[in-house]
Amino acid sequence: MKRISYNKLLFLCSLTVISLACTLPIYFGAPVEQEVKEVIVVVTATPEAATAEPTQAPEATASNAATPTVSVNLGGEWVVWQGSNTQRLDIDFLQQGYSLVGNAATGGGHSILFKGTISQDGKSATGTWENTSGTSGTFNMYLDATLSNFSGNLGGGVPFCGTRSGGSQPSPCLN
Repeated sequence: MKRISYNKLLFLCSLTVISLACTLPIYFGAPVEQEVKEVIVVVTATPEAATAEPTQAPEATASNAATPTVSVNLGGEWVVWQGSNTQRLDIDFLQQGYSLVGNAATGGGHSILFKGTISQDGKSATGTWENTSGTSGTFNMYLDATLSNFSGNLGGGVPFCGTRSGGSQPSPCLN
């Protein structure tokens, strides 16, 4: 009985070794190095560029349209006061073209995000604000002649004003 089990075990082991040997690559001898070939290309002629006739009149293409220049730069650090208790916030406005975005911490783990558009004349900006506490609304900013202060409002009746860092609170704050 032991002899039959031993033969069966030997047969199964042999079959396993043969199966593995057929599926795994086995290399004998030294590894063969690949030959590196260097190819040199010599340009003998330059192709001529084809000139195509435009399909539209130049004034009709969007790429030829004049991009208006923004006359004011509101980007950078500002101190703003907002709300009926005129809460002071430090904000860093980012400006890209006529777009204006700023975010400020309001305390208690919350923040307020301002997204707006600067007017063509560069004297005001309007947009929306959204607080992480779930409130939101609109804002208006009206710049003074120095372009370093503004007075305005949130939603039409709540004070909103600001100055470049280092300045004092504009008066009146509500406009």
